[in-house]
Amino acid sequence: MNKPNLRKELFWDSDQSQLDYQFHADAIIVRVLERGHLQDWNEIKRFYGHERIRVAALTARNLSKKTLHFVASLYELPIEKFRCYNSNLFPELHWMY
Repeated sequence: MNKPNLRKELFWDSDQSQLDYQFHADAIIVRVLERGHLQDWNEIKRFYGHERIRVAALTARNLSKKTLHFVASLYELPIEKFRCYNSNLFPELHWMY
């Protein structure tokens, strides 16, 4: 299967030619869920399939509220099942002026 054709902007901090799409699957999926466009979403669906995306989202350490609710709704899962719901490492705080 051909590797996903993802926008280079998603991996500005990495050499995209060096990515191992199986070994780094969770990180790639989460990056696309958080910052990807529709074409990126379609590419990870084609390459990984819904079950692999669901598992990566369930085990992600940190997802934004928007992404968490999107994935929970898409896969009809309660948000309490997601690892990031119970262990959010970076809670959203108001800026201190």
